Amino acid sequence: METTTGVTPLPTRRDADPARARAASAADLAFEGLMEFLPADRVSVPSAATRAMLDVMPGSASWSVPVRDVSGAIVDLRIQAVSPEAEDIHGRRGEELIGLRVRLSYPSVMDTELWQTHLRVMETGVAERFGRYEHIEVADGVPHRSTYVMRITRFDGGLLVSWVRADIGQRLEASLARIEHLGNLGWGSWNLLTGEITWSPQLYRIHGRDPADGPLTAEDYATLVHSDDRPILQRAAEVWTRSTEPHEFEVRIEVDGSLRHVRISAEATHDASGRLLEIHGVMQDITSWRQTTGEPASVSRQLEEENRLTAHLQKIIMPVQTEPSTLPGLRVAGRYQPAEKAAYLGGDWYQAIGLDDGDVLLVVGDVAGTGLAAASAMAKLRHTITGLAFARHDPAEILTALNRLLCRLRPDALATALVARYHPGDRTLRWTHAGHPPMLLARGSHVERLLHPGVLLGVFEDASYTCGTVRLRPDDLLVMFTDGLIEKRGRDLYEGLDLMSAAVAEALRPISPASPDRLSAVMEAMVPINAADDTCVLIAQVTGAGELSAARS
Repeated sequence: METTTGVTPLPTRRDADPARARAASAADLAFEGLMEFLPADRVSVPSAATRAMLDVMPGSASWSVPVRDVSGAIVDLRIQAVSPEAEDIHGRRGEELIGLRVRLSYPSVMDTELWQTHLRVMETGVAERFGRYEHIEVADGVPHRSTYVMRITRFDGGLLVSWVRADIGQRLEASLARIEHLGNLGWGSWNLLTGEITWSPQLYRIHGRDPADGPLTAEDYATLVHSDDRPILQRAAEVWTRSTEPHEFEVRIEVDGSLRHVRISAEATHDASGRLLEIHGVMQDITSWRQTTGEPASVSRQLEEENRLTAHLQKIIMPVQTEPSTLPGLRVAGRYQPAEKAAYLGGDWYQAIGLDDGDVLLVVGDVAGTGLAAASAMAKLRHTITGLAFARHDPAEILTALNRLLCRLRPDALATALVARYHPGDRTLRWTHAGHPPMLLARGSHVERLLHPGVLLGVFEDASYTCGTVRLRPDDLLVMFTDGLIEKRGRDLYEGLDLMSAAVAEALRPISPASPDRLSAVMEAMVPINAADDTCVLIAQVTGAGELSAARS
């Protein structure tokens, strides 16, 4: 979506009626011709101060001027300057946006509340925030949604607008749905303690079942399995009772009067006494493949396929971030590095996201164990923390609620977390720990630990947490990571912290504090010590633009 004018730019929609489309096109051409004959003094140019401000603003921002008709009424807005990272929904970036007119380029924005907000700000001079603007673009009959949070203010005779995309979770969910569809696979979990059963949408389609009817219990599922294959399912149940290792097998199920071949890879979780608590599994419909080959796949091919699917699922749950991203007042870089056992899903994760009130959420967490159970718990914690942060809970409240939830719903799971909330207006960071290694604060080449007590998640249901607070400075670096980065058998954890702090300081010593290279230098210095454990690293650099943005808003 284009959000780089004094208005959120929206794509042109083609009318289904050819006659109406020709009329609309003629009207646009006539309007464009009228604009060209307006007096030259009606189009302003940005001042040096406006250009300088936009040059240092992070993310997407623009400055536009009103285009008026002969009576002086605003009939359009023209982009005259943009931030270097500004980007619209069509992929146009930076200077490619300069000169665009809102009405001609994005006519669907007219007569909307967003357009009225821009006109009102231009008239009154009172800055406004437009929260969660949803844009729907239809391509090939399929609607695509994009959600943005915007800030609009009158400045230097025009409108200064900044925007942040807020639908990352929706895009990840859509990506997961595509992976399930392309691989004709789905995932499910059966909690034998609470009776809770969860199926992904594709799992319903594989089994020809209406989601309104809910998922199948383990007992009901057995009735779908071909009678000759039920001993295979019974043997799998025996394996899950005594082992937590992944178990693979294939059965035929009866769906709508025909047989489907389903490959199942599943594993179980147990409590401390060895009692079976939960089963997590991935199921793939391989009917077409069976019909093509006419013979069972080799064990090596089964393992290769499982590894590929597991890798896809891991990328959906924890996407690879190749370049630093920009959030209000921060430049952020993150990295997830799996253990040497790449076929297993891990429990390490991170999150960095802008919130509706302009703050930024920074989190690193670690769920004990590997495999689908750990990944399932990790995904739940990640989404829960993000949801509580959007509800404006502070880090201490988030971990207190999360600990109770984990104790009640996943008594078999233990986790650590470091949760921080950054307010760019005054560069205040509030954070808390739950049994997690402390984050590092690098100021210049000096590195110190930001310590704050907090017990492991999932141990004591009545545990409570408190926050620490620190005022950051421009170019400060926050370094957050999971324990696989510093933990080594036979060595004290704090010795690992000392070595990591020294490595960060050494990497920063030759680099100017304001240099953007500081992020990559620290990331390269964060070498995992324990190759048998997953690791996550999250690094945030204070840009110093937070106070300016807040003042202009």
